[in-house]
Amino acid sequence: MTRTRTVLAALAALIVTLVSGARASQGIPGASGTVFVTERQFASVTALDAATGEVHWTAAAGAGPIGIVQPHGTDKVYTSDEGPNQMTVLDRRTGALLATIPMGPDPHHLSASQNGELIYVAEFGRNTIGVVDTSVDQRVAGFVASPLPDARTHAAWITRDGKDLYATNSRSNRSQPGDVAKLDARTGELLCNTMVGADPSEILTTPNGQIGYVSVRRENKVKELDLGGPCPVLTGREALVGTQPDTLRLTNDGQTLVVALRGTPAQVTLLDTHSFAVQIVTIPGHSTTGHQWLSANGRYTFVAVESPGGLAVIDNDAGAVVADYPYPAPPGGSRAHGVFYVPDVLR
Repeated sequence: MTRTRTVLAALAALIVTLVSGARASQGIPGASGTVFVTERQFASVTALDAATGEVHWTAAAGAGPIGIVQPHGTDKVYTSDEGPNQMTVLDRRTGALLATIPMGPDPHHLSASQNGELIYVAEFGRNTIGVVDTSVDQRVAGFVASPLPDARTHAAWITRDGKDLYATNSRSNRSQPGDVAKLDARTGELLCNTMVGADPSEILTTPNGQIGYVSVRRENKVKELDLGGPCPVLTGREALVGTQPDTLRLTNDGQTLVVALRGTPAQVTLLDTHSFAVQIVTIPGHSTTGHQWLSANGRYTFVAVESPGGLAVIDNDAGAVVADYPYPAPPGGSRAHGVFYVPDVLR
């Protein structure tokens, strides 16, 4: 009986693999669009077809590219490059180099305004947010996200209405308690800082700006924030989501928070925002994850994976991996990291 069960389990696993491969080769329904992915080892950016994994182009970026974004209304892709403390600007259709933008130390996670005019870049080497104007491709301001000299700003989030800017601040000693900052996005005025736990990584808000979620890396938790008042307040609702939670995305219906984990093996957590129940999805064959983004319909998660580098596709409804696109070689590389999705398909 034990042997029979083992054989049946192996056959079931083979069927899942074959079905996933077939779906990827035929195109994943509802996943059309383009995914831009950075690779840190060899400092490159690749544009892939979201439904098939077909590579449109691969281009060079600055050393150690972390975040990536294609702001609305622009035909440009921006990467935050930690090595040279800059952003690289590429033509979204061809990957051609358009410009580089000097930034503060260690530009990290970033967020673009809804109109695409501004990009807010956390400068992880200090306590600031760099503001980039996409019309001139220059850093036009630097907002202080914490009054503490040992604060290190890891991620920035701009609300849909463009009024409020939130940021996560860890400390130079990342085991120390960190905070979520609230700033006036128009003036850069620092309004308040709320302590949230050891090594907060990323924050996002619901579309109406009333609720926030923060990943607290050293505690392996996601915590909920009430944003309805003048300063963020922890609600007390939190969940253990897995090892080293990092980037966050919220599905269109607001019911599922997708959390990329930086532990080993590569995993993503699907958090039910009503019950705070946790479902962990393991991505076979990879050591850890980078950043992630959602398809336009919110059904699929595109997540960067490492060792080997690639882009995995998760069906959020099924809680299963449905495709695993390899990062192209050359240049190849094992450290795919930043991810940004747009619904437009490159031709």
